[in-house]
Amino acid sequence: MLKKIIIPSEIAETEFTVQKSKFISLVYPVQDEQEVRGHLKRLRQEYPGATHVVWASVLGDLGTLYGLSDDGEPHGTAGRPVLEVLKGSGITYIALFVIRYFGGTKLGTGGLVSAYTQAAKNVLDGLKTEEKLNYSNVSLLCSYGQFESIKAILLDVEAKDIREEFSENVVMMCLVPEKNVDNCRDLIQEYSSGRVDLVVQDCDSN
Repeated sequence: MLKKIIIPSEIAETEFTVQKSKFISLVYPVQDEQEVRGHLKRLRQEYPGATHVVWASVLGDLGTLYGLSDDGEPHGTAGRPVLEVLKGSGITYIALFVIRYFGGTKLGTGGLVSAYTQAAKNVLDGLKTEEKLNYSNVSLLCSYGQFESIKAILLDVEAKDIREEFSENVVMMCLVPEKNVDNCRDLIQEYSSGRVDLVVQDCDSN
């Protein structure tokens, strides 16, 4: 069974204070590193007085492409704790930024790790997520008499972008969630007594 790919479905923001240092946490859905860098650049402009803009990201369908920055905080006390919280969440295609305004009291190494960990947890708490679906591009050839029943099967397996070409027979093309392709093939084969084949061409994502 394919592992579900969980992604954020919203932008989220939280804020809390530790010994007069303010921590503003923001989460964004992202597709790639370029998008992460774009958010970083914009946040630096929006919060010009911030002492640090720490961030971490998790990318890829497997959630194994990582990025992080301490942005001037002692090494390993900021970006790494944020990344560890992200990794533990099981969410991918996500960037989490923590903007710190220094309050005049040094937190120490342990205090920083604790503060950035809590900042990351706060913004992920209650974050709305959804499943990212990878789609297979499929096609089939059927008769006019089979058309309506096969279209109903495609809709049942959550196919989208269904297109039809009518000539002597009917050519149908659509995108089927990758996880549903085998079931779709089995249902169509059963309905048509093996006379209609599902051709899987390539994959796409939502």
